[in-house]
Amino acid sequence: MKCFKSFVAIIVLLSGAFFHSSAQNQNVRYDEKDPSVFYDVVTHVRNSSHLPMNELVTEIALHLLGTPYVAATLEHEPEMLTINLRETDCILFVEMCIALAITVKDPHPMFDDYCEVVKKIRYRGGVVDGYASRIHYTSEWIQQNSSNGLMKEITPEMGEVLDQKFSYMSTHSGSYKQLKDCPDLVREIAHIEKGLEKQAPYYYIQQKDIDSKRDLIKNGDIVCFVSPIEGLDISHVALAYWDKGELKFIHASFREKKVVIDKQTIADYAKNGVRFVRLTD
Repeated sequence: MKCFKSFVAIIVLLSGAFFHSSAQNQNVRYDEKDPSVFYDVVTHVRNSSHLPMNELVTEIALHLLGTPYVAATLEHEPEMLTINLRETDCILFVEMCIALAITVKDPHPMFDDYCEVVKKIRYRGGVVDGYASRIHYTSEWIQQNSSNGLMKEITPEMGEVLDQKFSYMSTHSGSYKQLKDCPDLVREIAHIEKGLEKQAPYYYIQQKDIDSKRDLIKNGDIVCFVSPIEGLDISHVALAYWDKGELKFIHASFREKKVVIDKQTIADYAKNGVRFVRLTD
């Protein structure tokens, strides 16, 4: 382990030059500090790489407590793979933990490999081809990564049918700088939304029923809080966490402005219901 840490230390010293240049040649946008964060996580959880995915993701999430919450870190132009391990929002935090866990399980985890994993998780078919190629609705993110064998939604086994519609982005195009004054792109997004509606049925667990299902939930299960907004599926994403017998969640909190273990339970927070997704090994 001491030799591995020495190797990591050398890589971190070189990362500002080597990895920044290497990844930029692959059209990746990141800060020179990001590889250092990556190797810090690798060093911390290296001896835990044998754990099941849900437990490894939980350990990584706990290590990242305190990471600053910053919204819209991906909203740069032109569209390219953007990596930010220094700050995060809710969905990117969950995505980050999953991608880190996948990469750590490799015998020789490298920052460039982490970037490739993120691309496969975040972009439709793992291909960056403009703004619309990035997966914007959590439901599609779940579908793609279930097809990739990374996860499986377990809500259908516990919940009831949710009458889910998708229209928010195309009907609120003015809220997205990439969609403003770009009717062709709005039409492309609307086409994606119609495709998601064809994937019905969707399922959810009502708030009143969550406690009766709580014993079926594991640490590291992905928690998707159903949105009250018409045309939007999910308003917040987190990781389930059992804290002294209470089913809570780890998340990038807008209110706290950092990654925290929330004081509320999932049942308390999920006013409009919840969906659960389990990582696969």
